[in-house]
Amino acid sequence: VFGDFTLSLCATSSHSYSAKMVSFILGTTFLLSSLLPNGSHGFAPSSSTRRVVGGYHSSIPTSLTTHHMFTGIIEEMGEVISLETRDDMTLWDGSKGKGTEMVLKGDIVLDGAYLGCSISVNGVCLTATEIDEDAKTFKVGLAPETLRKTNLGTYVPESQQRVNMERASEIGGRNSGHFVQGHVDNVGTIMDQWIDENSLFFKIAFPYEFMRYVVPKGFIAIDGTSLTVCDVHSEGEDGENWFTFMLVEYTQKKIILPSKKVGDTVNVEVDVLGKYSERAWEAFVPKMEALETKVKHLEARLQELEGGESTASSSATDNDVNYGQPIGGLSNVAAAATAPTPEQVKVKNTDGTEWVRTKQSFFDTQY
Repeated sequence: VFGDFTLSLCATSSHSYSAKMVSFILGTTFLLSSLLPNGSHGFAPSSSTRRVVGGYHSSIPTSLTTHHMFTGIIEEMGEVISLETRDDMTLWDGSKGKGTEMVLKGDIVLDGAYLGCSISVNGVCLTATEIDEDAKTFKVGLAPETLRKTNLGTYVPESQQRVNMERASEIGGRNSGHFVQGHVDNVGTIMDQWIDENSLFFKIAFPYEFMRYVVPKGFIAIDGTSLTVCDVHSEGEDGENWFTFMLVEYTQKKIILPSKKVGDTVNVEVDVLGKYSERAWEAFVPKMEALETKVKHLEARLQELEGGESTASSSATDNDVNYGQPIGGLSNVAAAATAPTPEQVKVKNTDGTEWVRTKQSFFDTQY
């Protein structure tokens, strides 16, 4: 993400501080990546959970290693049994509220399931509130935010629509997909689909505000499936914004996407590491800009003391910067210097307007 930008920052000698800042940002990204356990990328279900057979689950697993994240590797295609909005749901304080519940049927995802566990349904992280082992069904609640951001509210049980399902991953296993939260950003719309030999391509229209997180050959989760972005096209808020991906032959038979047609919607979650990196970088931008402003002031003052004309912007004045304080709390940047003392300056002529010392030595002395 920061490759070319890092090189451009580090190439300027007067901005050597940028290298440290960029290193910190990249370090933050790698730290987030380190949340993934050793192995390919992360997690796979382990055999350490306890399965309660028959009736309703009322106990928790003996192993609490569930990470409540997903890999994007779909375990099965389940079925929507019912979708109901009720007015008599009991809230935490005993009052009644309105809410939407969905009952789904699955098999693999119920292996090791317990009340309160997380199950990904079409890429949406949902909490199991009831589990019927005999009927192989479980119930989840759909919050208003979930209905606004995903396509789960459009499912009609009578049509026997199927959904992608995956259990929450566990620390210490493999991850053949990527770091999927189950927090859908928005829905995309299928613009086109075509066959390329044994691959099935899709073109997805997606809101412009999220397109900066979609990069060629980057990760993306479509209806909970971990996929690789092929092409990206973004024309801004008023133009076309879309990306493409393809399904290999094996994946086509394991997920619901090939059954969808042009005009249908998909749940889209962008790679969360891109969001974290952007937020960490934004915290440093004001400090970098303030430091660059201070450097311009120092260069202007140096030119004036040497008798040359200032190369700094005419809009930069001494009132813009507090020379007596470090910028933005950065402890590794010294307070900017005031005018040098007579002992620091050796003059070339009798009027005392020119310095023998070079500009670089001035910076070396003051920092």
